[in-house]
Amino acid sequence: MLDYAHIKYGVLIAMLAILFGGALGISFGCCEHDIKDHLRSSAEAVLADKYKGNPELAKKVTDKAWIYFKRAHFHSQTMGVISIVFSLLIASLSFRPKYQLGISILSGSGALGYGIFWLLAALLAPGMGSTGAAKESVGIIAQLSGAAFITSGAVLFALLVFRFIIQKKNS
Repeated sequence: MLDYAHIKYGVLIAMLAILFGGALGISFGCCEHDIKDHLRSSAEAVLADKYKGNPELAKKVTDKAWIYFKRAHFHSQTMGVISIVFSLLIASLSFRPKYQLGISILSGSGALGYGIFWLLAALLAPGMGSTGAAKESVGIIAQLSGAAFITSGAVLFALLVFRFIIQKKNS
């Protein structure tokens, strides 16, 4: 029987990431027009200042911001599922509890954080006049969540190599 004691919090965070991404997807179905209107109105409010009065520049940023909305949806759902796989794999192979907890929490937090990063960048870009400036303003979220997720995967990979190859040779 699989013991969930050390992975339960990470799995819950990963589920939040999946639900967050799902909620974004649902919002696209019911409210895409409203979301795009919000992005346009954010850009229009700073049209003279940030876009030098050029609506084409504003449209370019709002179109890219919409792509960021979709990235938030895809990344949080996909990474959330991968996080759960990481958690179940490390628990099913009965690695030490600290490894189970660490990989589960890091991967779940990375999944949720990375989706949030893309959503914040999408929301900020039109008012800042630049997708680059928006990403840079919340870049620490991407860096920390991406590092957490990649670290969890790299540690899990190293543990699997140790278990399946190195430890096997020594048995």
